[in-house]
Amino acid sequence: MSSTAAFLLRPTSATTNPLVQLSTANSSPKSHFLRLHSPRRRLPLPRLSLTPPAAATAGSAPSPSPPSPSPPPPPPLFSNWSPPRAIWRGLSALLLAGQVFHRVLTGRIHRRNLLAQLRRVGPGSAGVSLLTAAFVGMAFTIQFVREFTRLGLHRSVGGVLALALARELTPVVTAVVAAGRVGSAFAAELGTMQVSEQTDTLRVLGAQPIDYLVVPRVLACVLALPVLTLISFALGLASSAFLADAVFGVSTSIILESARKALRPWDLISSLIKSQVFGAIIAVVSCAWGVTTHGGAKGVGESTTSAVVISLVGIFVADFALSCLFFQGGAGDSLKHAMG
Repeated sequence: MSSTAAFLLRPTSATTNPLVQLSTANSSPKSHFLRLHSPRRRLPLPRLSLTPPAAATAGSAPSPSPPSPSPPPPPPLFSNWSPPRAIWRGLSALLLAGQVFHRVLTGRIHRRNLLAQLRRVGPGSAGVSLLTAAFVGMAFTIQFVREFTRLGLHRSVGGVLALALARELTPVVTAVVAAGRVGSAFAAELGTMQVSEQTDTLRVLGAQPIDYLVVPRVLACVLALPVLTLISFALGLASSAFLADAVFGVSTSIILESARKALRPWDLISSLIKSQVFGAIIAVVSCAWGVTTHGGAKGVGESTTSAVVISLVGIFVADFALSCLFFQGGAGDSLKHAMG
């Protein structure tokens, strides 16, 4: 009995029992007695942190911040400045005058358009110019003949009227009439073409707007205005002589003889030079104001008005400068010959 009990109470080892060997065949040698399956492997879970890296690593050194962008360089001194419109148009008029002069010297003239503009400036403005000159001459006759006859100087009335008409009145009055009639038309036409982009169409077609539009108008004024001035001077003097004979009893022959003695060739030449300068001022200013027009119909009206005003101011300033240049030295000699 004792031996049998000792056999039954003997423990079995994990390595000798066949049942245990079957269950632990796939397990590691370190597994315990009753663990029949291998443990499940846990996948690592990512940790989400809402704190910034600088706050999470309190002991670590802070990361360097990116450099702040440098301030932009200051703009140039006159980058946002634009000249006033009057200065801009004055510079454009000077530039246009230089281009016209260069094209005239090189012979780039549109002859057909030049003839059309000559017909427009010359015969088209002759009626208004002659009528104005006649009434200006008669107005001066009323002012001078009465006073001169009271002083016994009726033989010098013709010389005074001839000098006043030849040197100042006729060229200035003719230029004023041309500025009001021709200059306004030039500015309105070119301004309308500019705002309706017709000048761009000429460039696309291969024609230069300055050659086709500006040069013929400037040459027409420069060539036609002296002729109008001579005709206006003749008509003004004739109307003065007629009024002096009809109203004040001064003979026409006395008026004409006094005018012949007082006038010198330089008086008529200076009148023609003034007329050419006035014509150039009218045409250049009107064309420059026309080609710089913008703003639709309102801009066309403003350019036309401004062109006429600037042309008149330029005429009076140029008349003063040319009178000082031409007649300052020998003033008084012509009247001395007329009275003698």
